Amino acid sequence: MRAFLVVSLGVGLLGCGDDGSPAIDGGADASRADGAASDVGVDPPDTGSEVDSGTVPGDCAGSTLPALRVEAIASTNFEAPVHAIGAPGDAETIYVVEKTGRIIVVRGGERVGVFLDVREGLLTEGEQGLLGLAFHPGYASNGRFFVFFTPGGPRRNVVAEFRRSSEDPFRADPDEVARLVEIEDRESNHNGGHLAFGPDGFLYVGTGDEGGGGDPYLNSLNVDRLLGKMLRLDVDAPEADYAAAGNPFAATGRPQVFHYGLRNPWRWSFDRGTGDLYVADVGQEVWEEITIVPAGAAGLNFGWSAYEGTSVYREDRVSMVPVHTAPQIVYRHNDSSAPVGGVSIVGGVVYRGDAIPGLRGWYLYGDTYNPHIGAVAYCDGEVTQHLRVPGLSGRGGGLVSFGEDGRGEVLLSFIEGQVVRIVPN
Repeated sequence: MRAFLVVSLGVGLLGCGDDGSPAIDGGADASRADGAASDVGVDPPDTGSEVDSGTVPGDCAGSTLPALRVEAIASTNFEAPVHAIGAPGDAETIYVVEKTGRIIVVRGGERVGVFLDVREGLLTEGEQGLLGLAFHPGYASNGRFFVFFTPGGPRRNVVAEFRRSSEDPFRADPDEVARLVEIEDRESNHNGGHLAFGPDGFLYVGTGDEGGGGDPYLNSLNVDRLLGKMLRLDVDAPEADYAAAGNPFAATGRPQVFHYGLRNPWRWSFDRGTGDLYVADVGQEVWEEITIVPAGAAGLNFGWSAYEGTSVYREDRVSMVPVHTAPQIVYRHNDSSAPVGGVSIVGGVVYRGDAIPGLRGWYLYGDTYNPHIGAVAYCDGEVTQHLRVPGLSGRGGGLVSFGEDGRGEVLLSFIEGQVVRIVPN
């Protein structure tokens, strides 16, 4: 997310980026995943501008991009939903994260109750609030889950563990079990907020650069700080820092840091088929970007705040980043020729469900200020197709998140209140 501004009863979330444009947001040098240094001062890679469905090799993605539509998951809207997901072992229940501090349970197309309420003491102005939810892979048996939220007194970014109630499977115990991460934050924007378990069983957490515009505190490139990072946590570790074994900066920086050089990752996901990591990072003044990280890569520097997209952002910081991992997909702000334009990217998911076979292997993403959905085929280390998805356009923007239900079907959350599922047309 880029810059939330609460308007109209606190439900709509519209705002301005650091450069004044409308937006919603949502140590040691590391090598690029392909081992090559990134280009400096070159034109960005071709992102493609096709708007019709195409074909790709069947082992990389669905052969032909199918016709799609959406359907609401419930008969009523939600209060500023920022994420919706299913829980492991439960194909029927959807959990909707409301930025204002509640997680709502949906079953059978209806809201059936409040799972968790953390509104007390929660800061919700701007980009703050309840921002992320991740269920433990063993949730069906252990009831463990984790949330990312921004309490005040002072302002903090917090990752905390909660547990499912032993009396009601669709309610959580209200008390925190543990705080895994707690970061004091001087600014209200660029909090990141997404968290998810990776294929290695560790909990990954994306944090923003603290905000203020242009990373004034130089957090992202400093592996001694937790802001502007991808953290990797072992939720079963006995140590207080919960750092996962094998994290690359345990000896040279903060042991929780796994990747660095991020501005405001919103959002990112692992491909459940390949283990590749897709990171969408909200841009500053010109570029929005997606970086696809091969499974197993560690310690990467994504380049912010020396680079924005594939371009130099601050010449005086380039010397701090002699080698970095450049994004494979970029688009210029409000570029009408791109499959997806806008000014605030929303990272999505690689479809691995069963209901839409022709969509398997495609990565879907969007932008809060663009009505279109993009589809990317990434095959053998290359982006081979980049399309605008037919049938999913014209919603008028407001998209803030992609998620997956318990069957792997894709959910879209819109800040105005609607949560929908992508279905075959």
